Amino acid sequence: MNQRKIRLTITILLAVLVGRVAVAGDVVTICGQNVQNFFYSLDKSRTQNNYVPISNYDTAEGRQAKLNAIVDALAPYEADIYAFNEVEAKAQGADKEALDLLVEGLSNKTGKPYKVVNDNLTYDASSDATGTIKSGFVYRSDKIEPVGDNVSTAYGYTLVYPYMMRMQTFKSKASGEQFTLSMNHFKASTSNNMEEDQQKREQNSIALLKGLNAGTDPDILILGDLNSEMGEQCLNNLVDAGYEEQILKRDPSAYSYYFDYGELIDHVFANSTMAKQVSDARILNIANPYSAGGKYYAYSDHDPYLVTLNLEAQPVPVYKYTKATMMQAGVPYLMIAPINGLQAANPVAIDKSYEYQTTTDVTETGGIITMNDAKNAFIFEDDGNGNYLIKDYYGRYVYQFYYTSSSSYSHNTNVDIKANAHPFTVTLQGDGTFKIQNTLSESYYMGLTYRETMEFALNNYASLGTGQYLPWLYQYDPDATPTAITTIETLTYPVTTRKVVENGTILIVTPNGHRYTLQGVEVP
Repeated sequence: MNQRKIRLTITILLAVLVGRVAVAGDVVTICGQNVQNFFYSLDKSRTQNNYVPISNYDTAEGRQAKLNAIVDALAPYEADIYAFNEVEAKAQGADKEALDLLVEGLSNKTGKPYKVVNDNLTYDASSDATGTIKSGFVYRSDKIEPVGDNVSTAYGYTLVYPYMMRMQTFKSKASGEQFTLSMNHFKASTSNNMEEDQQKREQNSIALLKGLNAGTDPDILILGDLNSEMGEQCLNNLVDAGYEEQILKRDPSAYSYYFDYGELIDHVFANSTMAKQVSDARILNIANPYSAGGKYYAYSDHDPYLVTLNLEAQPVPVYKYTKATMMQAGVPYLMIAPINGLQAANPVAIDKSYEYQTTTDVTETGGIITMNDAKNAFIFEDDGNGNYLIKDYYGRYVYQFYYTSSSSYSHNTNVDIKANAHPFTVTLQGDGTFKIQNTLSESYYMGLTYRETMEFALNNYASLGTGQYLPWLYQYDPDATPTAITTIETLTYPVTTRKVVENGTILIVTPNGHRYTLQGVEVP
C-alpha cells in the first residue's frame, strides 16, 4: 500500500512538472522580411530592377514566380507568425490581396493553417496607379490568435509611412501569454539629401515610440526594415527608450542587406520584459540568395530573419531613481520639484509639440523614487560644446519657440527633432537642486503652480518667487536599495504566474488564484 502511494505521488508530481514545463516552454517563432514590393494586382507598369529581377512583374506568371520564391524560402521555418514589409494593400473592390496569396502558399507548402491579420487597409487604384504598400502579419491559427485591432504606430508625423508602421497584439493558445508585435519600415535613403532622409527616419522613430502607447500588452517586440545601422539617431531613440537590439546581441557581424557591402538595416528590438523572453534572433542569409551571392535570382534585396520567443508571465518592470549630486550625460533622469509633495515633470503630451509640462505625483521611499515605466525620464546629451541637449522618452528634443514680432522666447517646452534642439547648461546648486538653463533664452526649468495646475515651465526670472522651485535630478539606478528600512516587503511571482485580460485590463494571476494589477495591487 505504501509503495502504491509512493508511486501515485511520484506520478502526480511528474504530471505537475510536465505541465509546468509545457507552460514555461511556450515557444513562439516569428519570421520577418521586407519582400520588396510584392503585389497582388497586375494592372500597373513597374520599373525593372537590374539586381532583383524576380521582384518585378506585371503578369500572373511573374507574380506566381515571386510567390513561389518567397514561400520556398520561408515555409521550411514553419513560423508561428510571419511579418512582412512591402506587401501591397488591398485595392478597393479587389477579391484578394498580396497577404492572401502568401497565406495560401504557406498553408499549402507546410500543411499548417495560416491566416491573415485583418487590417482594413485599402487604396483606390483609380487614384493611385502605382499601388500602396504596407506591413502585414500572417499567423498560424492553430497556435496563435490576434488580440484587439491592428493599428498604425505612425503617430503624429505626415512624413512617415502610415501603412508601413503597424502593430498587433498576439496570444499563444497554449498558455494564454500575450505580447505586442510592431512591424515597421523607416524612410529609405532614396533622395540626394542624406541628412534629410536621416531626419525623416528620426521622425519615424518618434512616431513609433508614441504609437506604441496604444499597445495592449506591455511586452513589446519591434521588427522591420529600419533602413539604418546602429548609431543613427532613429535607433538611438529606441535604445534610449529602453529597447535592446536582439540580433547584434547574438551576432555582432550580422547583415541583412547587401549592395556594395553587408549592412544590418533590418532589426529586432525588445523592451526589458520582452527581451527576457527572446531566446534567439538571427538573420537567415541562406534563405534568400541575394546576400548569398545569387542576387540576380533573389526575390528581395533584404534577407529574412527569425526570432524565437519563450513566453513567460512577466511582472511589470520597475524603474528606480535616486537623488543625484552630479549630472552624467546619457543617463535617464527624473526632474522632481516639491510643488505639493513631490512632483515629476511629464514629457510634453504625445499629441502636442509644446506645452507647459504637466506633472505626476511621486513618493520617495528609502531614498528611492519608483516608477512602473520610463516615460517620465529625460536624457541629457553632451552637445560637444560644454552644454547639453535634453531629450524625452519619445526621442523629442527640447527647445523654445522664438517670437520674431516681440523678440522673445515662449515659456512653453517645445519638442522636435534633434536639429531644432537648444543647448542647456546644467549647474548644481548649494541646496542639491539643479539650474537647467537654456543658453539662448536664459530661461531655466522651474516647478510651480499656475492657475491651480502644477507644472514645469521655462522662465528667466532673476530669482525664484514663492512657490517656485528649481528641480532635483533623480538618476536611474536599477541596483538601488532602500536606506533606513529594516524590512522590505516584496511581491514575487512563481514561474507559473500568467497574464490575462479581463474586461480590457491586463492582470497578473498567480497559481493560488490571487489576481494583481500590473502595479502589484491585488484585485478582489
